Amino acid sequence: MTHRLLPAAAALSALALTAGGVDPGASAAGRGETGTPRDFSGITWLGSTAVEGDGESRQLFLVCHDAKDAAAERDLPRLSIVRTPTGTGGIAVQELDVAFPDVSNDLESIARVPHRDEALLVESNDDGDDPDPTVYLARWDKDLDIEIAGAAPWPRTPEPLVNVEATAVATVHGKDYFLYAERARGSDTTNINMTRLTIGESGGITFGSRWTSVSFTAAEPPDARPASGLDVDGEGNLYISSAYDPGDLGPFDSAVYRAATIRPGGPAGARLRPVEPPRQLARGSGLKIEGVALVAGSFPLFIGADDEDYGGLLRRLRVTWPGSRP
Repeated sequence: MTHRLLPAAAALSALALTAGGVDPGASAAGRGETGTPRDFSGITWLGSTAVEGDGESRQLFLVCHDAKDAAAERDLPRLSIVRTPTGTGGIAVQELDVAFPDVSNDLESIARVPHRDEALLVESNDDGDDPDPTVYLARWDKDLDIEIAGAAPWPRTPEPLVNVEATAVATVHGKDYFLYAERARGSDTTNINMTRLTIGESGGITFGSRWTSVSFTAAEPPDARPASGLDVDGEGNLYISSAYDPGDLGPFDSAVYRAATIRPGGPAGARLRPVEPPRQLARGSGLKIEGVALVAGSFPLFIGADDEDYGGLLRRLRVTWPGSRP
């Protein structure tokens, strides 16, 4: 149930060996052949570490991969740690061998619990074909030892559960709330749904029975899935990515929005309100953004992309709007 990682400083050195997905043994026409990281289907911030010499912090993220419960993909890693670059070698990716209580199927999102070293790993329901979609609880310590501490079936949702790629957890006045939005392929509109969430010390996951929902419409890009990633900042602002995906070779297109807010109040202790109209913060032409991640609950904002046959990608966004930091 546990995957042992090296202490932070040593882990960074190990990660550097896999920067950019380079295979030192590969060659083509006498030259080294460089690969690309696997898909980044969900992403959440793990922490920061200083790199000796330049004083600049490097960010570490936990990403999930959308491997299926099928013979060809059953043994593929479900999680990786990704680190921002320390030089020209690019990002560093370390695939993890984490034991799950069963074979996970189509993990499309990660929702970190604010102020705690734990996150929900969420199965998407794979186009509605998964008979028992599951939400797993991952926990880690200061050395980034990661374990699956609990699991629970998806709760009864306010609408049929088809394909969820966007989830988040918000904390309001000490209470946790689970949020999700379906990707709603074929429509430019989806619902952002929220309910209470309780996580026990032993890893038990309990969802509320009362839901509140607001609508979100992605004006751009045209023909996009309106919800492919979701995160929430410490002030209760929800950031959502929308992605256009015509096939494994693209061309892809994406946008990121400030879509809604969470504020105290109401019967459940928190209210969900749409931003009308949604505020577009960035575009990602050529990219299929499938995850958005804030650093410690605030800007900067990073994206993870699953560009199918082109591989995965991690980038920091330039966000330009009043009160933001580029």
